[in-house]
Amino acid sequence: MKNPYSDETFLARWLNNDLNDKEKAEFEKSEDYQKYITILDKIDKLQSPSYNKKEIFTTIKNEIQEKPKVRTFITRWTYGAAAALLALIGLFFFFDNTTTHATDYGEQITIELLDGSEVVLNSKSELKFKKSDWENQRKVTLVGEAFFKVKKGSNFVVETESGEVRVLGTQFNVNAQKDYFEVICSEGKVKAIGHNTTKEVILTKGKAFRVSDNIVENWETEITEPSWMSGETTFTNTPLKQVIQSLENQFKISFDKKSINQDKRFTGSYNHNDIELALKTIFVPMEISYTFNNENHIVLVKE
Repeated sequence: MKNPYSDETFLARWLNNDLNDKEKAEFEKSEDYQKYITILDKIDKLQSPSYNKKEIFTTIKNEIQEKPKVRTFITRWTYGAAAALLALIGLFFFFDNTTTHATDYGEQITIELLDGSEVVLNSKSELKFKKSDWENQRKVTLVGEAFFKVKKGSNFVVETESGEVRVLGTQFNVNAQKDYFEVICSEGKVKAIGHNTTKEVILTKGKAFRVSDNIVENWETEITEPSWMSGETTFTNTPLKQVIQSLENQFKISFDKKSINQDKRFTGSYNHNDIELALKTIFVPMEISYTFNNENHIVLVKE
């Protein structure tokens, strides 16, 4: 999956203060933003063979120290200095040594981490980690859903946009979507922390934790491994919008959802091999009709 913030056009627009408010806000929330700021902070230490970079870099450093946000200083650069900065940023990411694994619609992959820990990545999900930092910090970043079998050792951290999990060695499932964070412990003990709440919980085998739209929930389950690994996805009192998201990721379809209440809860499961059966299993009990507008788009209407 291409990193949008490594594109030279985007970086040049950022340096020239040409990003719109939405682009700027999203960029400043990203991990990459801090990396670029670090580069700018240290760039004055570099030596230049062909032109007076030292003076330019010193000016940059002073501007950054005086103001917390990067200002429009590219107009005072030569084009050569700007190109040099972009090249340095490219080298930074080349040596950053981040490994990324991603799945497509309906796809699952198994990943073996550097310490022998294993991750099974569900459909339309992404896992990232840094090889260079692994010996000092076992940390991965997850978008989507994955099942972890962590080898015993130092602290192991799963970071997501909506929460994080900390363990030493255990087995657990994490599902992290926008405004949704769910952790189910299959073995051992884990600490789950929701970012949108101050709630922290210690989960043992069979315990589950969820934060959905700032609502905290806990329950118990006898499932030792997530059913999605065996071709069937199971839900326990799950908001319908998450169920629909799962269907979209599994079957590469989209829904018109404006006529239904997506906050209603669903308990049950669907099979990955038959889309028609999956739709009937979920929507018929909830008294929601579904119509294929075209091959990949479905309209949902409350009956």
